[in-house]
Amino acid sequence: MDIRHTLSMIILSANLILLVSLLTACGNSNSNSIEELVSPEPPGVTLSSGQLIDSAVAGINYISGDTQGVTDQQGYFEYEVIDGVPQKVIFTFNNIEIGSAIGKEIITPIDLVVDGNINQPQVVNRARFLMMLDSDGNPGNGISPSVTLLDNLSTFSWDPLDFSSDDFQFEPELINLIADINSVDDEPHSLPSSEVAQLHLTETLACQSSGIYAGSFEDGDHGNFVMLLQDKRIDPLVFGDDSVRHGVTSALIYSSDQNRLTGVLPQQGLSFDNNNSFITGQTNNGAVFSGNLINFSQIENGIWRNDVEGGSGTFTGEKVAAATDAIYRLSGGFGDNTPFDISDDTADNAGGITLDIFSDDSVSGLFITARGERFELNGTLQEETIIASSSNGLEISLTFDASGEHPLSDLVGLFGLSGFWGSWQTADQNGGIAGTSCMLNFE
Repeated sequence: MDIRHTLSMIILSANLILLVSLLTACGNSNSNSIEELVSPEPPGVTLSSGQLIDSAVAGINYISGDTQGVTDQQGYFEYEVIDGVPQKVIFTFNNIEIGSAIGKEIITPIDLVVDGNINQPQVVNRARFLMMLDSDGNPGNGISPSVTLLDNLSTFSWDPLDFSSDDFQFEPELINLIADINSVDDEPHSLPSSEVAQLHLTETLACQSSGIYAGSFEDGDHGNFVMLLQDKRIDPLVFGDDSVRHGVTSALIYSSDQNRLTGVLPQQGLSFDNNNSFITGQTNNGAVFSGNLINFSQIENGIWRNDVEGGSGTFTGEKVAAATDAIYRLSGGFGDNTPFDISDDTADNAGGITLDIFSDDSVSGLFITARGERFELNGTLQEETIIASSSNGLEISLTFDASGEHPLSDLVGLFGLSGFWGSWQTADQNGGIAGTSCMLNFE
C-alpha cells in the first residue's frame, strides 16, 4: 500500500473519532445541546384596548404582563394578547388592588369578581369604592380622581380592603384611607350607600346593553327576530305599577316557515351578571328566546324553545348600528299605528329602531323590520327635533326628550324617562315610533 494512502486513512479515521467524540459530548451536555443553540420563536404579543366603566373610570393603575399605565378620562386601558389569547389585567389604586379580569372591550366591577353579579357585596363595594374616588361627586359625568389626589398618592401606604365585607363602610382600613384622601383633596370624599352604588352600576350596564339586536333562528322553525333592549322602561299596563325597570327586553319574532309575526311583551329580561344573560320572555305562541351578550354587542349561546307548540333550536344575532363613541343611545320600536300595539302590524311595517347622537349633533342608526329589511339612517338633532332619512326611501321625524321633562312625556308612554317619539314613512307605508334613551358617554 502506498504510504500516502495509509496516512490519509489514518487521518480520516482520527477525524471520524474526533467528530463522534464531539457529538457525544454535545449530546451529554444540557447547556450545549443543538436544540438549545436554536432560539425558540418568541410568542406573538400584541396590545388591545379596553374600557373600565362604572361610568368611565379614570386614574386607575393597570398592569397586563409587561404593559402598564393609568386609565384615561374615558376609562381606556391596554392589555396584552399573546398568540390571540387576551391576558389578565390587574387594576389598582395606589397599593389597593381593586380586582382583575381577562382583558376585553369593556370591564365592569362585575367582571372583577369571579361569577360576579349585581347583588353581591364584593361587586357593589367595588363600585362604592370607585364612586368614592370621584372628584366632583357626580359619577354620571365620569369617575375621575382629582389631580391633587393623584399627585399626593405616593405619600400614602394603605392596608388591603376586604371588598366582600357586609360592613365595608365600617372597616378601619377604609376609614383611614378616606381620611387620608380628604387630608389632601379640596372636595370631601365619602362612601356612597350600597343602594346608590348598585343603582348607578345597574343604569350604566343597562345603557351599555341597550339597543336593537337582530338575527335569525333555525332548527324546528326558521325566521328572523328583532329584540329591543331598553336601558329602562315604565309600563303600568305590562308591569302593573309605575316603577322603573332596567334592562327591559321585548321582541318581534317572524317565522318564515309559517309566515307569522309574534310579539314578546316587555319584561326585565337582562340579568346583570358575568355572562350578561338575557331572556326575551314568552311569546303568545309559547316560544322563549334566551342567551348571553358578549361585550354588550354579540349574542352567544342563543337558544329558543316552544313548550306549547313544540320545537326548539338555536339563534344568532348582534347589536346593530351601535357606535361606542356616541353621547346618547336611542332604542325603540315602530309599527303601523303605534309601536307597542302589533295588532295591525306585519313583518314589513313593524320592527326596531336604534339611533346614536354624537357630540356634533349628527345622528346615525338603523331601522329594521321584523322580516329583516334594513334602512340605514343619517340625520341631525336640532334642539329637540331629529330629522333623518335613508338612501332607500325612509324618512323619520322625532321629538327627543333628553331630560324626561317634556309635557307630552306621560301621553307618549315615557312617564318622565328620557326618550323619543315621532313618525316614519316610506313611499307606501307610514306609522309611529317611540322608545327610550340614555347617555352612553359624556362630552
